[in-house]
Amino acid sequence: MKVLKKNELPTTGKVIMLYGETGSGKTTSILQSAPDPILYIATEPRSLQESINAAARSDVDLDVVNYEAWPELIEYVANRKNFDRYSTIVVDSYSHLMTVGLSVEIEDESFDARKEEDKTIKPITLQAKLTLEGYGGLASNMFRLTAALCRLSQFEGKIVIITALLVENPRYNRELAAAPSLKGKEFPANMPGFFDLIGKVETRKDGDGRIIYPPIVRFESPEGDFMAKFTGVRKPGAPGWGPLNLVKILKLNGKETQA
Repeated sequence: MKVLKKNELPTTGKVIMLYGETGSGKTTSILQSAPDPILYIATEPRSLQESINAAARSDVDLDVVNYEAWPELIEYVANRKNFDRYSTIVVDSYSHLMTVGLSVEIEDESFDARKEEDKTIKPITLQAKLTLEGYGGLASNMFRLTAALCRLSQFEGKIVIITALLVENPRYNRELAAAPSLKGKEFPANMPGFFDLIGKVETRKDGDGRIIYPPIVRFESPEGDFMAKFTGVRKPGAPGWGPLNLVKILKLNGKETQA
């Protein structure tokens, strides 16, 4: 364990969750305004080029890592030297990572561990079924990943941005009208404690129905009807919402964070 004095603590680190409907402008706005160099960890099998073009930031210093398998991802994130040159780390998205990537790997692992005679009974169903043990493994592994990303913020001063899709009335908290789309119950229920900011992203469109960048992000939920969180200092009277512009949201001098 390393003991840090107060003046040794990084002032720039933040861990942010941004969630919204697909196509709301999360990725484009992050690429437009996040401090670079940016390391973008892509968990979805789609090209990032369209978002880069929409961001219209030709000089952005960006590297992309494509998710292939869980063990390699954990090993990569656990090695802090892989992030030395970056100011911002983006993971896009946790929804796809949990629902498709990690879940499928856990399902395959469980199926491979079954006895051969059991595999002949409903093989397709069994191979795509997550058991109670599987859900426990899903939560545990997501906690490991999120904790490792938080350490990059806490000790290295990195800005970590994690995206997720929006789900209405999530199973893990039926009282919420909207929240990040995350699988299982244990991880979503405990997830907010890892983040400094949790923002709901809302699309903006002009009179012709074309998307306007940046979208609106809300870090406070006055009625408590959607998941939101704000940690930091805000000027008196400043609203808990505004354009998704990370330059304005994150005061990089470390003294003030303002939505």
